[in-house]
Amino acid sequence: MIKIKNITKSFTQEKNKNFVYKNLSLEVNSGDFIAIIWKSGSGKSTLLNLLSGLVDVDCGSILIDNKEITQFSQDEMTKFRGKNMSFVFQQFHLIPNLTVEENIELVCEMNGTESQFTVDELLEKVWLLEKKESYPYELSWGEQQRVAIARAFIAKTPLMLADEPTGNLDENNAKNIMEILTNLHKETKNTILLITHDHDIANYANKVYELQENNLVLQK
Repeated sequence: MIKIKNITKSFTQEKNKNFVYKNLSLEVNSGDFIAIIWKSGSGKSTLLNLLSGLVDVDCGSILIDNKEITQFSQDEMTKFRGKNMSFVFQQFHLIPNLTVEENIELVCEMNGTESQFTVDELLEKVWLLEKKESYPYELSWGEQQRVAIARAFIAKTPLMLADEPTGNLDENNAKNIMEILTNLHKETKNTILLITHDHDIANYANKVYELQENNLVLQK
């Protein structure tokens, strides 16, 4: 599903080149649930931005579903991202003037993707069916993140990228989110790449890696 081979990424600041990582490699099989433990400020968001084609590698190769995304044009990458990827962030990014139902439906409408659940089915799975007509400001943070999870699973996309999905939540809400995420992964058999600083959250995944001196070391 994902093959990252010897990628290097750096940023130039005040004429100095700072390397986020050098020669980083990782393979993720279709259907895997992978967690990467990443200390804050060590380039975790940069990796997700590279995988989603929002920033370019300095060198190296990224293949997703046997397609070399580093060779895509911006338009090609936008279409590929919309058809093949879903996202869950630390910030929920719900549209405030749309209801819960409308926030979820918007994904398939924007990207022209096939839905794999009805909105009602998903809201039952995230324990929010009674909030269908509510607006984001009427929900708790834990409820907003459950809407974000439902939104990420509405489209039949093979890859989900999750960036600190429990980072803004208390322990109880974080546990709820991870149980929902794990159950939906088992049901859909999509591929999930989750990045977190929390070892307890990482342990929900089938495989756990930790970034150590520019290399990803398998921990589980």
